[in-house]
Amino acid sequence: MSRIPRIFVDQDLDEDLDVRLDGQALKHLVRVLRLQPGAPVRVFDGRSHEYAANLVSGDTGFFLRLAEPVPPLSEPPLPICLVQGISRGERMDLVIQKATELGVTEIRPVMTQRSVVRLDQRRRQHRLDHWRGIAVAACEQCGRARLPIVHAPTDLEPALDALPAETTRLVLDPEGGAPSPGSAPRDGGLVLLVGPEGGLNGKERQQILARGFAPLALGPRIMRTETAAIAAVIVAQTLWGDFSASP
Repeated sequence: MSRIPRIFVDQDLDEDLDVRLDGQALKHLVRVLRLQPGAPVRVFDGRSHEYAANLVSGDTGFFLRLAEPVPPLSEPPLPICLVQGISRGERMDLVIQKATELGVTEIRPVMTQRSVVRLDQRRRQHRLDHWRGIAVAACEQCGRARLPIVHAPTDLEPALDALPAETTRLVLDPEGGAPSPGSAPRDGGLVLLVGPEGGLNGKERQQILARGFAPLALGPRIMRTETAAIAAVIVAQTLWGDFSASP
């Protein structure tokens, strides 16, 4: 049995609503998948609402006719905010994609002193739109009905200022300690901070530790920034999130 395609639409959804198809959604369903009128589709709004639908062809083009609501996948019990040093091109794209698939709640891209990538205001908006598109595609693929919040890229200090107070904070650091199953994060959730390709400098590390971050090491090997981010989220979900065997 073939898998029913899922499509994100940025609008409030309700039963018996007709959703007009255009742009990327139209291209994907009609031109790439070559769906015919009557084909089943799932539609979600990124805010935990999902509906069964059918493709319909009318005088003004293609649209989706919504039917009954579909119970969405539950979100992970552990809210995870990933503060990620921006890396080049496909490396950062990979982090956004995999963090979304792994259930990260919030992603804050940051520029640091050793960041290779520097973004002016125009490029920041362009990259933000691009990363949000990657998160949407990842949600369509993995079954999530709630989009992670992808923030506009900023410098490190404003990102730290924006973090909620009641969170457990960990920064990846080869001199840190190993993760412990018994050290469960606070109710406010977990913040994971991963530096860019060149790592964090001494001043930034002191600044981060002064903000309540504890250094965390993931084994003896030096990982690329994109590998470290994915590994850190997997460890967190395994120890404290929805990968855990604990009820």
